[in-house]
Amino acid sequence: MSTVQTLLHRCLVGIAMIFSAGVGAAGLQCTSTSEGYRCEAWPQGADYRYEWHLAAHLAVTDADLDLAHRRLRCPSGHASAIAVTVIAPAGYVESATQLLPACSELGAGNAGAALASSF
Repeated sequence: MSTVQTLLHRCLVGIAMIFSAGVGAAGLQCTSTSEGYRCEAWPQGADYRYEWHLAAHLAVTDADLDLAHRRLRCPSGHASAIAVTVIAPAGYVESATQLLPACSELGAGNAGAALASSF
């Protein structure tokens, strides 16, 4: 692993640790697709707000999806991370983080495979 890749990996792990430091009720599940990932946050409801935080190499492909869902373009050759902060109607805040492997690491034919959920 090159120095740049090692540094990126450590930064992503650090981001994941920061966002997942508190144990809470927020959940995040990402599923691989043929073009990248589809991520869904919990809990869901019309009165909940969602703040999505994307690490480098990720781009949202469908900004018009409802706020609890995001589709992400595949990070080209790089692992990445996504985090969501869920804000409840009463103001309670929880965060969840998901590390995303590079699409090349998923292998062909794995579209639709669920990655580990973060709850």
